[in-house]
Amino acid sequence: MTTTPAIAAQPVPSAVESVHTTVLGTMTSTWTPAGLYSLRWEDCQRDRHGMGFCDGRAEDLDQRLHEYFATGHAAFDGVRLDEQGWTEFTKRVYQCCREITPGTTNTYKELAHRAGNRAASRAVGAAMARNRVLLVIPCHRVVSAGGKLRGFSAPGGLQTKQFLLDLESQ
Repeated sequence: MTTTPAIAAQPVPSAVESVHTTVLGTMTSTWTPAGLYSLRWEDCQRDRHGMGFCDGRAEDLDQRLHEYFATGHAAFDGVRLDEQGWTEFTKRVYQCCREITPGTTNTYKELAHRAGNRAASRAVGAAMARNRVLLVIPCHRVVSAGGKLRGFSAPGGLQTKQFLLDLESQ
């Protein structure tokens, strides 16, 4: 794992990045003083010069990721998130999503109901599409009303979503 200053589409003040190797490829976490701002898979290699300081949070996340990919389960609930830019509804949706047990799924409608607005299935879908903290907010556990897999923006798309669900079901 290495740590570099954050390079993002939207600048994140006082952020550093850490690189994590997984069975599905390289992931990059972006950390701010408030917590984990993003966790995403890299589409391509980037120049990683200029190492920056990151406290033990990145190393802790790295251990949790290794545990997750080895067993299908990891305690991501202990990872503090930077919620900047999230609406109150989005915060509720993400919290409810984090409560979905590994190996199980919820529909967009069920998640909307749990977040306090049973008519907001489309808003839940939009929140899942904007999820910048993959795996920690397990949007891969959210499916359509018929149980079909829908939308997953990580590399590999629905194949990656199915892989993660299968991993958790072992």
